[in-house]
Amino acid sequence: MHDLPDLKMSPFSQALANLVGTAGGIYLSLVMLITFLDIPVPEKIVLIGIYIEPLAGVSIFLAIVQPYILKIYHKVKYRI
Repeated sequence: MHDLPDLKMSPFSQALANLVGTAGGIYLSLVMLITFLDIPVPEKIVLIGIYIEPLAGVSIFLAIVQPYILKIYHKVKYRI
């Protein structure tokens, strides 16, 4: 067996892991909500020529914009 070298986490790999983890949590929450409310959701949609699951797309989008929304929220909250 070959020994693998010690792996170092780069800032990009850490950020990507955080993004996937956050999107995964959002995805699971959305799946539970959609299942509980029995809302019909299409299996796949086409977005810029790519087939994507709607809940996965929404989850990734929300995970990306979440820091910006929180920043705006904190600015508005502490301005008042």
